[in-house]
Amino acid sequence: MIRFKTRTAYHSLILLSFCVSLFADNPIITQRYTADPNAFIFNDRVYVVCSSDEDNVNSYNLINYTMISSDDMVNWTDHNLVFKVKEHTKWAGQAYAPCAITRDGKVYLYFPDPGSGIGVMVADRPEGPYKDHLGRSLINRSTPNCSEQQVGWLFDPGIFIDSTASGTQAYLVFGGGQPFGTNLRIVKVNDDMKSISGTPQTLNAPNSFEGPFLHKYNNKYYLSYPTSNGSNIDYMMSDNPMTGWTYKGTALPNPSLNGKNINGGNNSHESMIEYKGQWYMFYHDRRLSNSATYKRNASVELMYYETDGRIKTVIVTSEGAPQIKNFNPYDTIQAETIWKQQGIETEFCNEGGVMLTDISNGDYTSLKGVDFGDGAKTFHVRAASPSNGGTVEVHLDSPSGTLVATCAVSGTGSWQNWRTDSCNVNNCSGVKNVYFVYKGSGEPFRVNWFRFTPLNPVGISYMPKQARLVSQKGTLISNPIAPVKIINGMSFDLSGRAVTNIINKSNMANLPVNLMTVIKKQP
Repeated sequence: MIRFKTRTAYHSLILLSFCVSLFADNPIITQRYTADPNAFIFNDRVYVVCSSDEDNVNSYNLINYTMISSDDMVNWTDHNLVFKVKEHTKWAGQAYAPCAITRDGKVYLYFPDPGSGIGVMVADRPEGPYKDHLGRSLINRSTPNCSEQQVGWLFDPGIFIDSTASGTQAYLVFGGGQPFGTNLRIVKVNDDMKSISGTPQTLNAPNSFEGPFLHKYNNKYYLSYPTSNGSNIDYMMSDNPMTGWTYKGTALPNPSLNGKNINGGNNSHESMIEYKGQWYMFYHDRRLSNSATYKRNASVELMYYETDGRIKTVIVTSEGAPQIKNFNPYDTIQAETIWKQQGIETEFCNEGGVMLTDISNGDYTSLKGVDFGDGAKTFHVRAASPSNGGTVEVHLDSPSGTLVATCAVSGTGSWQNWRTDSCNVNNCSGVKNVYFVYKGSGEPFRVNWFRFTPLNPVGISYMPKQARLVSQKGTLISNPIAPVKIINGMSFDLSGRAVTNIINKSNMANLPVNLMTVIKKQP
């Protein structure tokens, strides 16, 4: 079922809410249309920056980027619209397919304004805030070998940093449009990440259409790109990113599922990363919009290589990537961390971060693979409501599954006033899929975060041996706390899970915000 509803908060838009299979992990975000997913790693977490398709237009109107992230590949945190081209730049008017990468603790975001060229933003973290690194385009029509006759569409950047025995070198690939087959370019990027070295070189890629992406596996370089005949993702291989490319075939056919094309035979876009020893391909399709041209969805699949280095054909699935670790409910849960949802949107929160908005009666969000251990005791909701509030119900395995908690959300007088409400949790242990079902009239409330507390705090039987020792030798302290003098140690949450190593720290400012934290001094 597809359900539309009118949004009035901050925007006058018609946005789509989806009822998708309760156990399908693709697409990876459903609260807005996203396209051109570009994945990268920051602080041991996968981030994906996407173009944001509007759902009330019949053309591409690409002006914002959505950022999402995950450390388990199924529960994705929505960081909202981290880049708005008309707010963050003075020279560009649109923002087509982006790419991002980390270097020396910074995040560099490359974006194309098709009429003006390719620009670069910089931030201290993927969530921003971003600053225009140049104040103008890095690549434009005055760049050698980039005239309109040579490269029809000056867009779709892909950034890659190579590490070899001789050092590191960044490369930028880009291009699209006519003339197909010779429309892609590669150029070296200097260490400042905002200037190029030399003239962009032509990449002779059979049937190349747009969207080049560069990666490396086992000392071989891979250039992938959508094709002009069918918009498959084809690829080439080389021993040198600047030259010597050999065409190898198709890595991802135009997405089909159960024998039916779910992309309208239309454009594709891809990125590949290795995370925790597994390779993944991110791509977009149109599986939730009845294959409408201008409404796309980001998905992810496992990716494998043959023994000779060729990419095994990627299989499109509903399930997507498997969950790689269980979700910990005993740390603060940002409400915008979502496996599946119905009806909600997200916006920036005056308390910081992002909040759930546009909630209606019966809407829900969910988390997959939540490990409650021996059980949860209480549930806490941080919410704001200018009216009489409502309730948050906690169900297991489906929106109508076993009810384990009902938390009354109080009225707070305005959307800017926040309150934490709590309730008991009953019969909730082990690993479960959790659904937060929202009840109330109108838009009853907005939610910033959740938190569970365990049935048995430090010292419970299921704690690992190392954590049990903490209860004997450690110190129990509240968070956040004033600076304390602890040189080395380990932070555990109340369930006994190790949270953070503390190495040569003079304060605890970077610890996760839990109700309590156990500190064990290390020798």
